[in-house]
Amino acid sequence: MQEKDFSTLDANYKSRTIGGNKLNFFDGFASPFVLEGFPYLDAEGRRSRLPLDVAGQCEMPGVVPMSMQGAGEILRIRTDSRHVGIRASFSEVFSGINRGGSAGFDLYANCGRSAVFLGNRVIPPGQETMEALWENPSAQRGVFQEYQLYFPYHSATSELAVGIDPEARLASPRPKRIDKTVLFYGSSITNCGAAARPGMVYPSIIARHLDFTLHNMGFSGSCLGEMCMADAIAQANPAILVMEFYYNAPDAQSLALRHEPFFLRFRARRKSTPVIMMSKCNFNNSEEDLLRRDVVAATWRNARANGDSFVDFIDGADLFAGADRTDCTQDGCHPNDLGASKMAQVIEDRLLRFL
Repeated sequence: MQEKDFSTLDANYKSRTIGGNKLNFFDGFASPFVLEGFPYLDAEGRRSRLPLDVAGQCEMPGVVPMSMQGAGEILRIRTDSRHVGIRASFSEVFSGINRGGSAGFDLYANCGRSAVFLGNRVIPPGQETMEALWENPSAQRGVFQEYQLYFPYHSATSELAVGIDPEARLASPRPKRIDKTVLFYGSSITNCGAAARPGMVYPSIIARHLDFTLHNMGFSGSCLGEMCMADAIAQANPAILVMEFYYNAPDAQSLALRHEPFFLRFRARRKSTPVIMMSKCNFNNSEEDLLRRDVVAATWRNARANGDSFVDFIDGADLFAGADRTDCTQDGCHPNDLGASKMAQVIEDRLLRFL
């Protein structure tokens, strides 16, 4: 494999030393690395979670930029290097709900439930480039190990170089334990919630535990159930669709006008794809919450009554169940790390019925 000279892309790539460690850098968007979660690439080289022409048809203009921003994407790396470094450039850096806004990159060693968090590296405030270094104390020369690099959520990474020790080697990542893609469609709860870092967004936790490919189509403030979105999700042909389609409708009546038609549009194109529908995670038993939950449950009940055995319903009241229920959000709505972990546990169990 030929090493790429990143100094031709950005002056920040000229140095090949991070934290006193000399590294050899390679194009992170090229083989043998595997990028998951950005399946679309347009003529301008923009990677996205949703085709940008479809994003442009959605009612909320924010869907276009959000489609190019992180929401649980990973770069899979296999190497015998003790150190892993990155140099990244961004076309957009979000400042908002958490420290540094985007909470930076997470690196995990290993896959499945044995994955080990090696640390988070935050994008420096006000910067459009960054470099970061991780060390894996358990790494052994000659023994290849899997790594998962999580991209910053709500920020758009335009260039990425991955560095390894000069004497280390790269290899293609091993196959997933579950060779399927699960697609999550939802609001800011699915997009990033209020997790402290990208590895703790609830779909990311589930995908890491069960070791499948994640396609996150959560769009903050913009989960409105447009027919073009239903068509795009059907075209993506996921093994399972998880619908957290609830929050962004202004009221229960508006939700009722869109929820079942969205499902039926998808079902007309994917007749046997399992669909898991869920209601509000921070359920508080208010009249509006009860009405909205009934809308989601009605879509599920009607499908079952029509002989559809590939549907399931998760009552949002169960997602934060148990101790510390009121500690599961950052702001009364968006799940923090505790809330995301509780959501992941409940949804994992339902996914396994179909996987």
